[in-house]
Amino acid sequence: MSALRTGLDKFCLLRCTVGLVSPRKSKRLPVVLSKKEIQRMMEAARTLRDKLLLSVLYATGLRVAEVARLQWSDFDFDRQQIRVQLGKGRKDRYVMLAADLLPLMRQLWRHTKGVGYLFPSEDGRVGRHLSPRTIQRAVKQARILAGIDKHATPHSFRHSFATHLIESGTDIRFIQKLLGHTNLETTSLYTKVAQMKATAVASPLDQLANEPGSSGESPVRQPTSRPSVGRMRLEVDPHPHSNGGYAVRLGVWRDDQLLPLPGMRATMPRRDWVSLQIPLQDIWESTLRCLPAAQRERLESPEFFSQVQREVAKRILRIRDAEHSQTIKT
Repeated sequence: MSALRTGLDKFCLLRCTVGLVSPRKSKRLPVVLSKKEIQRMMEAARTLRDKLLLSVLYATGLRVAEVARLQWSDFDFDRQQIRVQLGKGRKDRYVMLAADLLPLMRQLWRHTKGVGYLFPSEDGRVGRHLSPRTIQRAVKQARILAGIDKHATPHSFRHSFATHLIESGTDIRFIQKLLGHTNLETTSLYTKVAQMKATAVASPLDQLANEPGSSGESPVRQPTSRPSVGRMRLEVDPHPHSNGGYAVRLGVWRDDQLLPLPGMRATMPRRDWVSLQIPLQDIWESTLRCLPAAQRERLESPEFFSQVQREVAKRILRIRDAEHSQTIKT
């Protein structure tokens, strides 16, 4: 379908595929390893290089191609940062340098002397890094030796990195920056596989003992409260841009003053599907500093962004339906 649209519709201007609907892409949840499984795989690594390789994959959340291209010059040991050069989308970014990586890197330093790639090619050719296929084989070998049945790949370490950060309470906007995601919706996928805190949601089986009459004691229920975001203003520009995107203006009131949260944009990649693009946290930092801690926590939560996306989707669909009815009348 994509090839036909590109060749016939865009190049030949024949409009042959108008009305043909592309099949929906299956949405499968990522494979996430537990902390114990990751530790077992690191212990099962056969060589120092493979152990450092698995450690870097989990400690940084980098893609397999980004790990293969790491050079010693990308490591800033004073600031404890790693520079990822020309990642996906040809963009640079920084990730944290874990302190536990340093002992392994010191041992590897003796062989490479800190020159060239962190993981050079196995054939010994100068200026060549390890191939992604070799990294995949090293992960597979460690998984088999550790006795793990999950279909774990190098990308599973990236999924585990993001999921474990969410479970530890890290801000999802900061995780988006570490992973190099342009759209926050991509990062929100990991909230679906993260384990919820026991204080937030409990299994109904665990609540049977607290039912009245089960033990003669009345259950003690803890009040649940969710911080309020306060009074806000949400506007969607009814006139889409030339690229089909809609400008979304969001603001929060603070002492009779409307503080803007700029940079939001909504698109409709396919019919009846609205995607909300949210800027990085740095753009909102000046506004967030003016808000109380509870209100700022609510603004940074994934549930708030999902609520905003639903409201923006309703308004864009109403705009589209109104334009469609106006076209029919004309």
